[in-house]
Amino acid sequence: MKRSKNKLVGLLFVAILSFALLSPFVVAAPEPEEKVGVLLIGIGEPERYDADMYVGWKNFLGNYMDAGMKMMGMPFMSPIIKKALAADSGTLLVDRDDPLCLVEKEDPNLIDAWGRPYEGKDYRWVSKSLISVLGSIPMVGDMMPQFSYYLTPDGPGKGESDFWEYFNLSMYDLYQKMDNHDPGEERELRILDYTEAKLKEKYGDEIIIKRGFGAARPGFPDFRVSAEKLAKEGVKDLVLAEAYVTFSEFEHPAGEIPEYLEEKGLNVNIITSGQIGGTDAYNRGVAKKVEEELKKIPNERDVVVILNHHGMPCSNMVIYDWGCEPYHRYADITFEGAEKAIYDLNIVKNWDGKIDVWKAYTEMSEGSMDPDNKILSVREAADKAVKENYEYCIDVPYEVGNSGYETLFGLREEGWGLESPAWEEYYEDDLRKYRTEFEYDGMNVVITDGWIDGYAEGYYEQISKAIDGLL
Repeated sequence: MKRSKNKLVGLLFVAILSFALLSPFVVAAPEPEEKVGVLLIGIGEPERYDADMYVGWKNFLGNYMDAGMKMMGMPFMSPIIKKALAADSGTLLVDRDDPLCLVEKEDPNLIDAWGRPYEGKDYRWVSKSLISVLGSIPMVGDMMPQFSYYLTPDGPGKGESDFWEYFNLSMYDLYQKMDNHDPGEERELRILDYTEAKLKEKYGDEIIIKRGFGAARPGFPDFRVSAEKLAKEGVKDLVLAEAYVTFSEFEHPAGEIPEYLEEKGLNVNIITSGQIGGTDAYNRGVAKKVEEELKKIPNERDVVVILNHHGMPCSNMVIYDWGCEPYHRYADITFEGAEKAIYDLNIVKNWDGKIDVWKAYTEMSEGSMDPDNKILSVREAADKAVKENYEYCIDVPYEVGNSGYETLFGLREEGWGLESPAWEEYYEDDLRKYRTEFEYDGMNVVITDGWIDGYAEGYYEQISKAIDGLL
């Protein structure tokens, strides 16, 4: 037995020695190829008013707070603000038949912030609360409608901040006016689907694609978590691709990811693809939409085309100079590309009447937000057009045109002073679309739908350019 054991040890020694001597001549199995990770980043604007919507908008606004404080050099303020807004008095309710009512109803049809009906009787009327006082704060009051509500001490809101319930209840009226269908989700997913399919077709297994959203909720993963998963899958390079027409520092998820991954101890080379605005495909799409409208107008008429943006302040608030926000530069790039494409149209070159193209901001572009009048607001542009005797105005919501919140309400209500719902619905390209025609002080105005052919193609081109620089 001892001799057999010694023989076994000897054979093992010979095997090890042989492997050590011969291994340089043995072809080793190739290491797995290092792939490029691609993170498609969207807003994730919730389509319906329900419990998932509550989670999504809460996450989105929470990201806004964090990004805003960090941008102004005060990241420590974000948790302080959130703590200050953590007051909880129970479950907030509104009358689903009159959600913005300022007068108590005798027998209200109540609903909570998660979209669920309330059948109980243990509630009281709150005509004015601490949250309502927030409306006096500049910018906040514009973003959050002021309304009264009902309150019950128990229910799903117990343990939840009154602020978040109030914010989401403020959205209920908007969703009902949209027939509980915000077009943002459907349109964004179509763009992401198209882009992902084209990327897979071109690059195959050289890339790994995931999606991440600011309004994270079930089915719409948080952009930071998705980036972390890609990094843990071993990608050496990570392309962050925001599906935004115009970039900004304030709303810039890709800017938050490097620090997040570093905190997780993950090291990956990060590349951010360019914005969609200014790409040839997008410029052509905007020009095509303008051309469609010009064909309906007599050639000798004077026409102004307004390409409108979401907007950003131009004021210097000492702690942060909003005039230096990169958004303004990116908006110029977006506008200049589309403007040139419009002026290059044959129909424009051969137009007998006067025709001009202007850029306008929908929000945060008047009064103290723009003290030096550097930016035209939509209202200012409209008044200027009337004063200069333009007969027709074509308003193309080309930056955030897919957002129901920004375009159906922000543009029409705040920009043009219309009362919602102020649109006609129609179907085209398997999408529900929106159009508004009206007169503004004698000028014929059309607000086109915000879907731009070339949005997805421009997005794909920017991502493809980033990937090609890595492979």
